Amino acid sequence: MADLIDLALTLNRQPVRLRARSDLRLLDLLRDELRLTGAKEGCGKGECGACTVIVDGHAADSCLMMAFQVDGAVVETIEGLAGAGLHPLQDAFIETGGVQCGICIPGMVMAGKALLDRQPQADLDSIRAGLAGNLCRCTGYTKIFAAVARAAGQPAPHPPAVASTPPAAPGYYRPRSLEEALEILTQRGGEARPVAGGTDVLVKAKDGQQSRASLFDLTAVAELRGIEERDGHLWIGAGATHTEMIDSPLVARVIPSLPQACAVIGGPQIRNRGTLGGNLANASPAADTVPPLYAADAVVELVSVSSRRDMPVAQFFTGPRQSVLAPDELILGVRVPIRAGVRGCFLRLGQRQAQAISKVSVAVGMTFRDGRPEWVRVALGAVAPTVVRAPETEKALLEGGYEALRRAREAVKAEVVPIDDLRSSRAYRREMAAVLLERAVRRVAEA
Repeated sequence: MADLIDLALTLNRQPVRLRARSDLRLLDLLRDELRLTGAKEGCGKGECGACTVIVDGHAADSCLMMAFQVDGAVVETIEGLAGAGLHPLQDAFIETGGVQCGICIPGMVMAGKALLDRQPQADLDSIRAGLAGNLCRCTGYTKIFAAVARAAGQPAPHPPAVASTPPAAPGYYRPRSLEEALEILTQRGGEARPVAGGTDVLVKAKDGQQSRASLFDLTAVAELRGIEERDGHLWIGAGATHTEMIDSPLVARVIPSLPQACAVIGGPQIRNRGTLGGNLANASPAADTVPPLYAADAVVELVSVSSRRDMPVAQFFTGPRQSVLAPDELILGVRVPIRAGVRGCFLRLGQRQAQAISKVSVAVGMTFRDGRPEWVRVALGAVAPTVVRAPETEKALLEGGYEALRRAREAVKAEVVPIDDLRSSRAYRREMAAVLLERAVRRVAEA
């Protein structure tokens, strides 16, 4: 049975304190407890965006957040846009005819507001990207994009809210330090499971594979956050979000393929919440952040109450959805050696251009001397039980010469071991691994 726990947050510019069940999602808290029904239950898996709200200035899927994860946070819902009149975005949706049934539109408006709060003069390309995590089946995106463009540059009716409510949730649901988090794992054994972004765990809960009552939140653990240079290495905390990695000049310089991979994960709401540690812990062979880490010789830092250990990323995974991570361990972060002049590229193939699991993915990292490859790494996802390095392919590229790419294409087809499944055939994956490799190498060489 779920506990009742205290929560405190700033909701639509007002401080709110309440007691709520520990197994509630944020969406359930808003709709069922607070009667704020603008956010809708659509897919329940972070694909449609109908439940979008703004948390601490970023668009988020409220179906993929536990209620206790907004303890101490600033939350905005569609109801918070109410004022003396309509918000400029609401006005623009009406004027352009961007509204029909109303199921998806509150999420569209909130995603648009989050975008315009950060980029008041957003252009059409930015608007398309900002609303990529929202689906609409009746209005048509042209009018929706036009509505957000119409509102761009107009003054907001009130300034963004500022966090002013101290958190109230107990530490055993929302630990404030790494020590507290590790103690929870030790004391509650296999019963407790950590959650950060929730973009994988809460999807499993939706499918009945995971109990929400067993979750505790890591987002308040400062030791898991950050992106910085340490002793000649790039360190990325396990709690770093995909958006933070996309926005980091340091990540772009050291692992150019990583922000490229992060940019094609889900929509903005997923990227704002999903974390590097979560992508690693999920141990999917199709995880998009993992091939860039293989191609950068990354080391995963693991920590428990009694010990710390480093694990090369290529040894971290033991099979599909399996890793060496022990029940009492957390991923602390990832460490990558800094190489001068590294170039990189990440490419993938899915059922569609966005919001899709990779059928095949390729990450390439290279350095050059006098125009010739000096250091080469090639890693591929979704073509074996785990992400794999391709050493024979790397050797072919290092040897250079006119035939290097042809030899590399043949080598990579021999090094992958794909399967037939509902998303693709073995033969297609093998051929596309070679195609994506050539495209990635050409882009790196031309960079």
